[in-house]
Parts: sequence; C-alpha cells; structure tokens
Amino acid sequence: MEKRDNKELSRRDFIKLAVGGTVALSTLGSGCLRGAQGPRSGIPNPFMQGGKPLVVSVQGKDPERMLRAALEAIGSLQPLVGGGTEALIKPNFIFRQPYPITTDPEMIFLVARLLREAGTPRVEVFDAPGTYLIGTERETFDFNNIVRRGREQGIAVTMGDAGRRREYVKTRKAGWRAYPEIIVHKKVHQAPIIVNMPCLKRHHSSFLTCALKNQFGAIYGAQRWDSHIRGEGIQKGMKGADARTKAPFRDETHFMTALAEFADAVRPELSIVDARAILIKGGPTRGKGEIREGVNRIILSGDMVALDAYCSRLMEEYDDTYTTEMIVPYLRVAERLGLGTMNLKKAKVIEIKA
Repeated sequence: MEKRDNKELSRRDFIKLAVGGTVALSTLGSGCLRGAQGPRSGIPNPFMQGGKPLVVSVQGKDPERMLRAALEAIGSLQPLVGGGTEALIKPNFIFRQPYPITTDPEMIFLVARLLREAGTPRVEVFDAPGTYLIGTERETFDFNNIVRRGREQGIAVTMGDAGRRREYVKTRKAGWRAYPEIIVHKKVHQAPIIVNMPCLKRHHSSFLTCALKNQFGAIYGAQRWDSHIRGEGIQKGMKGADARTKAPFRDETHFMTALAEFADAVRPELSIVDARAILIKGGPTRGKGEIREGVNRIILSGDMVALDAYCSRLMEEYDDTYTTEMIVPYLRVAERLGLGTMNLKKAKVIEIKA
C-alpha cells in the first residue's frame, strides 16, 4: 500500500469529514501545530499620490498599449523591482477554462516582460489551483500551456499542490478571526514582491472574484475548502451517500471574514485586473455565467480594497443581478485589516484611454 503523508488531505477526504460534521481544522489552524511564523508583510503601497492610493483604469483595445499607459500613470514598476528585486506573479488558474475564467497567459507574459524591463532579474509565475469539487492543478496549467511557454521565454513557472501540506507554512497574526492561523504556500510567503493578476468575474460564494478573492490560490487547500463549505454548504454533484447528506452548516460571515484575512496573509504589492472581458451573471463552477466581451479595461492599484470597490462598480454596469452591497462585508473586514480603503473618495482614481 502506498504511504501517504499524514499532513496531506485530499479533497475527497476533506468532504467526507465535512459531511460527517467533523471538519475539525484543529491541526490546520487552531494552534496545535508549532512554529507559526508572522504573515507576509510586503512593502507599503508605493503607488500613492497626495496621500491617497492610486487606482488607474485604462480603456482601449491593445493590451500592451493599455498596460504601458496604466504603468506610466501609476508611476512605473521601478518602485517595486528597480533595485533588482525578484518578483512573483500570482494569476488565477483555478479551472481548465480560458480567459476570462482564468488569467490570460498573454497578459501574464506581458507583465513578466515589463517587470524585466523595469529591472527584476527573475520573474516566477505561481498558482496552486484546486477546488474541493474538481481536481484541476495540472490540467489547468496544461490547458494554458504555460509551463512550456514559460520555459521558452525564460520565465519560471511553479504549480503548487493545494492538498500537499508540506508545501505550506503556518502563519499567525493577532486579530484574525476566521482562522487564528492561516497556512500559506511557501513560494508566496517568501516572495520579495508579488504582482496579483486576477480576472473580474462573478462567484457563487463571494459574489465577486477580483483582487482580494484571488489570494485563495495561495492558501492551503483544506482551509480554502473549509471556508467555501461553511459559506455555501455542500454542493450538488456528489455521489452515493454524499449526495443524500445535507450540509451540516452554512456561515457566510465566516467565509467573508476568511476571504479578507487570506488576502491579509498574502498582501501583494500590485494588483492588475484584466477586465477586457468579464464573467457576469454566475460563477465559474455553475455553468450559468455569461462572458461579456468589449469591456476593454485594465485596472491596477496597490490598494486591493479600492481596486475591488472600483471593479465592483464596473461589474454593476454589466450585470443587473449584481450590486456592490453583496461584497461590502468582506470589504469592511479588509479595510479593518489595513488592506486599503473601500471609499473611492479617499483614493485617487485616474481614468484614461489608450
């Protein structure tokens, strides 16, 4: 019989625990394991003007021209990597689906090239896909052909395993409520600079996926699966006894708090939202979403909260089933944690065409 690491937990094992009412993350985040480290602190937001965080939104049709215009408006990438700092790009590769369900590989490699132009000696692309419903790690990377393309362009590409505990490090911060300790992938925890590259899309639990929600891909699978299950209950599609068992709990407050605190454990320095196309009406797992082309926006900021607030307004323009009120709970938690401001009057918003 094949030996298994007793700190590893498969999605199937986790769902069985959840259905049986014994989710019990005591060994994953309640203080039973020793050696918790402090969370990744990152650097203070360098993209400020007059004491306000910058949010730059560029409208156009040429991605490179748009991105270069946005970076010029925000003050370039020099504050991040101009001194030769290495950078990690965190895309959204959760499913084996094309953009805008997942981050456009063309944009990833464009950002990598611009980071190199700005002076970084090394760029690495990292994500750890995986939901408790679908095993998609290697399938997602293979679908995007990103490993081969990265090798050809001299860009390191790392695929994390959401269920492999030894790839992660336990972190602790006073004030976290959903999980006193959050387990973060070592690649992310140790990264000097992180560039966050989410898509803009609807989500069945968080209502919106953008800069804050994209940090789930850096968190150990058992914690992210637990937070989803608490927030939405056990999903349809299970077989046998699983299908006959109702969810033992539903706690949207827990999920919204966890979402913001996961982002607090990562704290990327810059977030770039590729909203040339967006997913409206439904999340990526339900098959009810609609792709809306022609939005033609790229938005970036060092303030994840202000960025999500801005992109939420954009989603409202294209999706009549969505309102910003839906995400106010996690925006408030993120603001309380010092991740930024949800009041766009306290940000400097620059809207340009390129």
